[in-house]
Amino acid sequence: MADPADILVIDDEESICYAFRRCFEGRGWQVRVAGTAAAGLEAYRDRPADVVFLDVRLPDASGLDVLADLRRADPGCRVVVITAHGSLETVRRAVEGRAFEYLAKPIDLDRAVAAVEEALAARRVGARAGGAAPAAGDDLLVGAAPAIQEVYKRISRAARTESTVLVLGETGTGKELVARAIHAQSARAEGPFVPVNCAALPDHLVESELFGHVRGAFTGADADKPGRLETADGGTVFLDEVGELPAAAQVKLLRFLDDQVIERLGSVAPVRVDVRVLAATNRDLAGAVAAGAFRRDLFYRLAVIQIEVPPLRDRAEDVPALVAHFLAQAAPPDGRPPAVSREAMDLLAACPWPGNVRELRNAVEHAVAASGGGPILPSHLPERVRRGEAAAPPGGECAEALLARYVDRLEAEGPGRFRVALAEVEKAFIRRALEAAGGNLSAAAERLGIHRNTLRAKIQEYGLEG
Repeated sequence: MADPADILVIDDEESICYAFRRCFEGRGWQVRVAGTAAAGLEAYRDRPADVVFLDVRLPDASGLDVLADLRRADPGCRVVVITAHGSLETVRRAVEGRAFEYLAKPIDLDRAVAAVEEALAARRVGARAGGAAPAAGDDLLVGAAPAIQEVYKRISRAARTESTVLVLGETGTGKELVARAIHAQSARAEGPFVPVNCAALPDHLVESELFGHVRGAFTGADADKPGRLETADGGTVFLDEVGELPAAAQVKLLRFLDDQVIERLGSVAPVRVDVRVLAATNRDLAGAVAAGAFRRDLFYRLAVIQIEVPPLRDRAEDVPALVAHFLAQAAPPDGRPPAVSREAMDLLAACPWPGNVRELRNAVEHAVAASGGGPILPSHLPERVRRGEAAAPPGGECAEALLARYVDRLEAEGPGRFRVALAEVEKAFIRRALEAAGGNLSAAAERLGIHRNTLRAKIQEYGLEG
């Protein structure tokens, strides 16, 4: 039988209160309900509850202010903050206010039950809830969908530690924004935040860029130069596309994570620095480990905490809020952002955005420029969005017909042409990616979604050098 629990629900939505009553009372727990902040505080002062479910938006006050009042009245109070209008700032304030848990509406009752059970377990062992996080905000992450609110919660929890964090997600989802938010909410917020795009560093300069060098270490090293890790002393370094690091740099990074000591190229003098490392990748890093392209020990060292940023298609309800945010950014200092017609917003909301938030931002900037500051109409959107091209394979039936004719021609040449076809298509993709990337292997590999070492091998196989 479940432990007895006294639960106070402070929420003005009758349907929410009814759902909590039915769920919790069915487990033998006592439930009290208050529809306003004042009534909720009075109910708690009359009889402290084991767990308080507290809505952020109440008729007479902000639930976050009520959270502070409850914590002042009873530092051991276990409060579960609930909201349908979550943001990173809301989660940050909830964590700062030492909320026990944070749940997004519509409420998952199984998670609510789990929160009560965790609170009861904490009571049994005498654990205290929460833990203060430094006050810091970041308004660049936008959205209230449950998927992104879970990211907000993990950001706030990660910010309260010094652990390494691995941020996962597709290109354009906002992985660097997550890293910046962790830094901004952490005790290192006053220190530097140093981003490093590992995919953009030439192999022969990676170690020099990360760890620095002394004069004469190699041809062209005319003076001592600190590396990115050294310049981030007292703060945070963000290693974007960390899966692109060559093997030698992986070894040195692992050693640094273990002892926080670096040696500049050409020197054996150790330099101790105080740096937190955050990393990100859009690749399957676990798969790279299995393939021997990334060190297993480094992967586990980087992935102490993992945060996966959802693609925009998994939080499509956030598109209007993101559009409003990007419009506000694009507005002149003394002007109002342009309005968006209903038809244009419908097109934006229907697009699956394979390039994620970055692609949406670019589309909004395009529309603002095309509209000349006036209302944004469908005609102002990029052509691919107007045609719904992102929702279907480019070219539609025409591309399918061309492909069918190509296959027919190969089959006419005789059996065993399957591998020939695959090789020709792969070669064409690689050639096009190299052209688009201006010959940059890292950028071409990113376009193709393969590892840089794999791309090198394919270039040699198909004779595409030079």
